[in-house]
Amino acid sequence: MARSLTRPESSGRPTAAPSPAGYVLGLLFVGNLLNFYDRALPSVVLEPIKEEFGLDDTQVGILASAFVLVAALAGVPLGRLADRVPRAAVAGWGLFVWSAFTAAGGALTSFWGFFGSRVGVGVGEASYAPATGSLLSDLYPSERRSRAHSLFMLGFPIGTLLAFLTAGGLAVAFDSWRAPFLIAAVPGFAVALLVLRIREPRRGAAEPGAADGAADGAADGAPDHRPPADRPAAGPARSRDSVPGGRRGSTLRALLKVRSMYGMLLAFAGYNFAAYAIGTFLTPVLQRYHGLSLVGAGLVGGIVVGLTGLVGLVAGGRLLDRAARRSPEARVRVSAFCLLGAAAFSLAGLSAGRGALWQLVVFLSVGYLLGIVYLAAAVPVVSDVIRPEQRSGALGLLFAVGYLLGGAGGPVLVGMVSDALAGGAQSASLASAQGLRTALTVTVPLAFGVAAIGMLLAAGSVRGDREAMLAPAP
Repeated sequence: MARSLTRPESSGRPTAAPSPAGYVLGLLFVGNLLNFYDRALPSVVLEPIKEEFGLDDTQVGILASAFVLVAALAGVPLGRLADRVPRAAVAGWGLFVWSAFTAAGGALTSFWGFFGSRVGVGVGEASYAPATGSLLSDLYPSERRSRAHSLFMLGFPIGTLLAFLTAGGLAVAFDSWRAPFLIAAVPGFAVALLVLRIREPRRGAAEPGAADGAADGAADGAPDHRPPADRPAAGPARSRDSVPGGRRGSTLRALLKVRSMYGMLLAFAGYNFAAYAIGTFLTPVLQRYHGLSLVGAGLVGGIVVGLTGLVGLVAGGRLLDRAARRSPEARVRVSAFCLLGAAAFSLAGLSAGRGALWQLVVFLSVGYLLGIVYLAAAVPVVSDVIRPEQRSGALGLLFAVGYLLGGAGGPVLVGMVSDALAGGAQSASLASAQGLRTALTVTVPLAFGVAAIGMLLAAGSVRGDREAMLAPAP
C-alpha cells in the first residue's frame, strides 16, 4: 500500500493523544494577549519616546511600522515552515523570540537600538498567527471556528486594554518609559515553554469526513495504528503539489487560484490600516487635541480599543458562526456590513471637536466594535477555502499583504499627512494636534470602507472555493 502523503510511516510506537482543544485554545489565547500587549507598549508611551529621541510624526509612524513591515516579510516563510513542522514549535519559539526583543527594547538606550528591538519583535510575532490559525482550525469544525477564533482573538482587545491601563502607570511609577518593556517579557518566556509542549491534532482532522483530531488521539504527523477497516474516511484529498514539501511555485499558484483570497487580501489590508492607525495615534491625539494626561489618555484609549473590542469579538464570533450555518458566504457578508458600520461610526467619532470628548469615545468605540468583528471571520473564511496542509502558508500570505499594505502603511501615511497639515498652521502645538486629528478622520473611515469592499468581493466566491477545497484532487 502506498505511504500516506500526510503522515510518516508507522514506527510501531504508541502516540500520545492531542492536547485538549479547550486547553490549547486557552493557552494560545494567553500567548496572543502577550502578543498584543507587547505590540501596544510603544503606542501608550509614544509621547515620552518621541520627546527623548526628538521624532516628528512621520518618524513615529516609521517606528511603529518597523515591526509590522518585518512581520509581513517574515510571515510567508514562517507560515510555510508551519506547514512542514509542528505548529506548536513555530509558535512557541516565536513567542520566546519576541519576548526577548521586547526586553531588549527596554534595555537599549539608543534610538537605533530601540528600532532594532521592534524589528526583532516583528520577526517573532510573524510566526504566531499563521501557526496558531492553522492549529485551531484542526481543533474546531467550520461552523464553530468563528467563535473559537474570536475567543483566541480576545487577546487583541484584552492585551491592548491591559497595555493602555498599565503601561502609563508603570512608566510613571518607575519614572521611565522603559520599565513596561522589561516587565512584559517575563510572562512571555513562561508561556512559550508551555506552548512548546502542546500535542497537536493531525492536519485536516476537523474537516467533513475526517476524524475529530481532538478526540481520536491522532496527533499531527503521527501514524494511525488502528486497522484500516476501523479508520475514519480521509478528509480532503491532496494532490502532490499541495502537500508539505511540494514545489513552492505550485503551492503559491494553487493559493492564487482561490478567487475569494483576493477579496480577503484587500479586506485584511484595509482593516489593518485602520486598526494600526488608531492603535498608534489614539493616545497622542487624546493628549494633544483633547488635552488628556498620559494616564488619562491611556484609560480612554483602553475603553475605545479594549473593552469595545472584547464585546465585538465575543458577540461577533457567535453571530458569524450562526451565519455560517446558513451558508459559507453568509459569514462573509455579515462581516462586510459590520465594516461598513465601522466606517460610518469612526468618521463620527474622529471628527469630534474640542470639548466633545464624549462624541469621540461613544462613536469611535462603536466603530471599533463593529470593525473588530472582521477578525472573527478572517481565519475561518481562509480555513473554509484552503486545504488543511496549505493553511499556515495561506495565512502567512494573508498577514504579509495585510501588514505590508495596511499595518505598515497606516501609521506611516497618517504620520505623513499629519506633518503635512501641521506645516500650514501658526502655532506648533496647535498644528500638531489639528494635523493628527484631521489625518485620522480622513484615513481611518476610508480604510474600513475598503475592507468592507474586499469582503463583499470575497462573498461571491466563497461557496465555489469551499466546494473545490472539499472535492477530491485530480
